[in-house]
Amino acid sequence: MENLRCDLGVAARAVRQHRLLVVQEAKGRFQGHWGLPKGRVDQGESVESAVLRELKEETGHDGAVLGLSGVRTTLRNDVPGVFMCFDVAVGEASPSHHDDEISNMRWITLEEVAQLNWVSETMRQLAIDGLVRPNRLQNRPNLTPREVPYAVYSSATAEPSHGGGVR
Repeated sequence: MENLRCDLGVAARAVRQHRLLVVQEAKGRFQGHWGLPKGRVDQGESVESAVLRELKEETGHDGAVLGLSGVRTTLRNDVPGVFMCFDVAVGEASPSHHDDEISNMRWITLEEVAQLNWVSETMRQLAIDGLVRPNRLQNRPNLTPREVPYAVYSSATAEPSHGGGVR
């Protein structure tokens, strides 16, 4: 099997008391724009570990993955790009961020979404969806016994497959 290079990114969507956690970019092409805490997956890191690492680096919050809330795919310069957004739970504490890539963080309401200059329309829509109609695929662990377990995300209402196992 040939290895495939892929640009793999993650974002953390944290909603608490009808407010969404957002961060403001401090530098680069999107300086001053708002979005969810996000970043790339490092070599040897699971997507779940990456999203929690990015959340901690950009906001100071520890979190727990609740499920997969969205996937964006693209092809750029013949390289597949996959961006996965996870719903995460964070505690009540209000830590401060210590990341030089982020200039500000705050909890916003649905009414405030329209007032922000967003990194992308995708990020803005993920924010709205999280505040209005959160829908996530739940992790169904241990469907396939393995030394290094799979994370399998599916809807809670899905019927079990009768035509072979998930690989």
